[in-house]
Amino acid sequence: MLAATYERVRRALRAGGLPIGEAMHPVALLGLAVMVVNDWVLKPRFGPSAVTGKLSDLGGLVAAPLFLTAAIGLVLMVFRAKHPQLTHRRLVLSIAATGVVFAAIKLVPAAAEAFVAVISVVRPAEVYLDRTDLLCLPILGIAYWIGRDELRRLG
Repeated sequence: MLAATYERVRRALRAGGLPIGEAMHPVALLGLAVMVVNDWVLKPRFGPSAVTGKLSDLGGLVAAPLFLTAAIGLVLMVFRAKHPQLTHRRLVLSIAATGVVFAAIKLVPAAAEAFVAVISVVRPAEVYLDRTDLLCLPILGIAYWIGRDELRRLG
């Protein structure tokens, strides 16, 4: 019953013209929730570790490209673009951009510092340079799967 209600809400948002269906996918929302709970509850309680570090990376890599595509769609809608809905091109470019930025943040000290400066506007943040975090990059495939599902639903 909950799943049916949730799907009705997603359909209503699409019908209302909001180009955010991919960001409303249950797995995208779960990724966001994992990242938030991990960063705001688990890391402060248990401290940074291999587990808490990877949880944020995995959740963020699933959610970030989908929220990026939705944000772009909303901006296009505000500026009355012809097609603010998700496109395959936008999906692929958002996933690629997320992967490149993630790798830069994990490998390049200046990129990590810039990221921390931006995030610290909202809340204090830390980034640990860790090459093993790049092992999380294949989870971007889940974001692609969700995006393809949304493209199929849009017809």
